[in-house]
Amino acid sequence: MSKTGNISDYFTGKRLVIPILIGLVAAAYFFFQDFDIQAYNSINWTITTSFWLGVAVLSIFTRLACYAYRLIVLSNYELSWPRAIQIIVLWEFSSAISPGIVGGTAAALLLLAREKNINSGKGTAIVLATSFLDVLFYVLAVPFIALWVTRSDVIPARIGYLTEAMIWQYFVAIYFVFLGWTILLGIGIFLKPSIISRIALLFTRIPFLSRYTDKVKNWSDNLLQAAEAFRKENFWHWTKAFGGTTIAWFSRFILVNCLLLALGDGTAIAEIFGKQLVMWAALMIPATPGAAGMAEWLFSGFMSEYFVNTQLTNTTAFVWRLMSYWPYLFAGLIVFPIWYKASAVEEQASKK
Repeated sequence: MSKTGNISDYFTGKRLVIPILIGLVAAAYFFFQDFDIQAYNSINWTITTSFWLGVAVLSIFTRLACYAYRLIVLSNYELSWPRAIQIIVLWEFSSAISPGIVGGTAAALLLLAREKNINSGKGTAIVLATSFLDVLFYVLAVPFIALWVTRSDVIPARIGYLTEAMIWQYFVAIYFVFLGWTILLGIGIFLKPSIISRIALLFTRIPFLSRYTDKVKNWSDNLLQAAEAFRKENFWHWTKAFGGTTIAWFSRFILVNCLLLALGDGTAIAEIFGKQLVMWAALMIPATPGAAGMAEWLFSGFMSEYFVNTQLTNTTAFVWRLMSYWPYLFAGLIVFPIWYKASAVEEQASKK
């Protein structure tokens, strides 16, 4: 894989048009649906309200820092803090403009491939490791939360045309898909990395892909080397990586809890976490960029019981997306030129 992959195609203003339009339409619809200015009179604005909003803002930066830390650990400290933060911002940007199930994986591979000390195989291994740690957190978090809540606590009786039984069946199916993916990645990274290599080489037997055989073989060799290095890392190395993953996910979820504590009733911490685990599984399917529209709809369906009126529910859904989704759309365009210029300079220097 070329170090100069066509990464710039991911960070153009044109790619923002559809996500912004869909996001604006969805935000406007849910914000103004049954709009009632009097509904805001129920907010008792106190120091406590301001405190929880402040914690919500802090959780955004904690999530970013922990993802960056995980990337630094997985790169074996080849990445600096500024560089890792830039890559995570761009990774999140790519996720924000892609359907949920696609995410920012393709861009992440190209981003890491441009780093001077990370070849394409090692970059692929890092991306696979982050995916493994993310789904590992999920498959462990679900049974842990299940110790504290019941099915009826976290799944509403109905959300629009979706019944409780439909939501539950879908959730169980997705959970086992994630469990299977965790096992597959675990085997591929730690036990038999050659499996991933063989699958990739198998695709080169397809006639129109045969011209990439040499590149895939080179990528495969690099991947095997990186996977071998991963297998030699000690328990503490993976504890740090998983610790960063856990705090990042906790920060992602606690944002909603803080908003509910500020604008509604967020005292049912375990229930709200459980609801978010179900929501996150559902948000893997939508075809809209960043799950725009579906995210707000699900938030309203799952979290309405914690608010005194519909208007506050919709407003909080809007604020949630404003803090967790919208910043990356614009931060990506600001960060990309800085990161690209720095990586290009390093690439030129390495050729001298």
